Amino acid sequence: MTAFFRLLAASVLLITGLFAGENLESYLGHDFTAKITKVVVGHDAVHIEGKIPAESSGVFLADIPMDLPYDDPKSWETLSEMKPVNGGFSLNIPRKRQRDGLDYDRLISRWQLVKKGPTGIEPLSHAHYADEVVSRSPNLPAAKPKSKKGLGGWNAGRIPDELDELGISSVTVNVMIHSLVSIDAQPDTTPFTWQGRTYHAREKALAGLDATFLEAQKHGVMVSAILLVANPAKDTSPVVKVLGHPDASPEGTFAMPNVTSPDGLALYGAILNLMAERWSRPDGKYGRVHHWIMHNEVDAGWEWTNAGNKSALEFMDLYQRSMRLMDLIARQYDPNSHAFISLTHHWADRGQPKWYGSKQLLELLVKFTKAEGDFPWALAYHPYPQDLTNPRTWEDGQATFTFNTAKITPNNLEVLDAWMKQPDLLYRGKVRPVHCSENGFNSKDYSEQQLTDQAAGMALAWKKIQALSSIEAWQYHNWIDNRGEGGLRIGLRKFPDEPGDPLGKKPIWHLYQALGTPGEDKACDPYLKVMGLHSWKNALHREAIR
Repeated sequence: MTAFFRLLAASVLLITGLFAGENLESYLGHDFTAKITKVVVGHDAVHIEGKIPAESSGVFLADIPMDLPYDDPKSWETLSEMKPVNGGFSLNIPRKRQRDGLDYDRLISRWQLVKKGPTGIEPLSHAHYADEVVSRSPNLPAAKPKSKKGLGGWNAGRIPDELDELGISSVTVNVMIHSLVSIDAQPDTTPFTWQGRTYHAREKALAGLDATFLEAQKHGVMVSAILLVANPAKDTSPVVKVLGHPDASPEGTFAMPNVTSPDGLALYGAILNLMAERWSRPDGKYGRVHHWIMHNEVDAGWEWTNAGNKSALEFMDLYQRSMRLMDLIARQYDPNSHAFISLTHHWADRGQPKWYGSKQLLELLVKFTKAEGDFPWALAYHPYPQDLTNPRTWEDGQATFTFNTAKITPNNLEVLDAWMKQPDLLYRGKVRPVHCSENGFNSKDYSEQQLTDQAAGMALAWKKIQALSSIEAWQYHNWIDNRGEGGLRIGLRKFPDEPGDPLGKKPIWHLYQALGTPGEDKACDPYLKVMGLHSWKNALHREAIR
């Protein structure tokens, strides 16, 4: 191909992408005349209700699989004729059908009212995902952490008594989901089927995670699994090539899953179903995962959840499908589970040229849920200090007390709490859970001053989150200093190979141990003078935030 034709092809792709974004924006904001008002997925049938203008005729209900991109003509291949009564309808449709010769579960369909016209199909409503999903264990108890104190990136077997000694109530665990299955049978795999397709579970990989989740279960700890996908631009695994987004570029550490192709979404959904079914059992045979954090820091998607060059709207269209798929699948097994959106501390400011900013992505997520039906998503936020190397977060100049603050750090967590309590952010009238799922304070070295500043930052953050009701958990990262974190020393303990004091407990370790106990104030109060405060009440911003 000549340089001219390569340029022409690239231009066509760019223009097509621009028009797709414009069409999607128009669709989300359109005021349709008809509406799907309720979708309930039962054991054997899907119950659907809606409103249709009385004068309408020739109206059909479209069953649209999740993997189909917006406005794909295939969206309207499966139609059921509607016969409204008094401007509305209510019907039951079998939950299972055939799709391309395979069993298909309409759990993951979205439903849209359309009309056949002289020029083709005309949408009459937004598409609508399931609102309710029948659960095999409706009485499975929800997690009830004893405190907001947690650990990030935890794994079993390393310092076995640490959870109890620190009084940890919640942990996050990284799960490289592509490592759990094979497309073909292998010596250590077991076949399983989802959506009429057979895959093969890797038993050793699952057993390794079982051990971690069983250990957490033994200590009564809430578990949130962080689901990560290898980048197909850098990984030759057959699983990754199908699972990862085909547009992912090598700059990304991880990738967005491929949610807009039948093969990609089928493999992704199969893995999610395998995990949710296994780790939500009432008997706890393999341990328990209570919540699912969908990928990592998606506002910095170029680096952490790469899908190639995408506008914020196009990126969110992919990401909200990933969140919804996990939500729909998980609620079959655990009615209390949440799919969490993972975001950095960059709020109104994007942070980097190819990043999106947390505020923008949350606003887009709300736009999708208003159009296509709400679901119980939750927020996994990473409010690191403004400068990750500087623990003196009380000096963060970019963390202001307005909704347009550049960053949300421990210094202005009140903004996050106020934002999530706005009416448009509520789910069925209730505030969504907020977990500060990755955050820590650096000590540039192990000098007394640096270790004091590190502990002071944690004391300030803890006193803030105790006063903010939306924030349910704080998972400290990192548990132990890691020489692979670009020179940061944000652990509660020193490096494992630190000369003379391997895994040594820093002052912040002892502070963290005291948090949430009768000794909390005694441990925290010495750090007031470091920040120039007279009391912890002075640390809280009590004025209106807007």
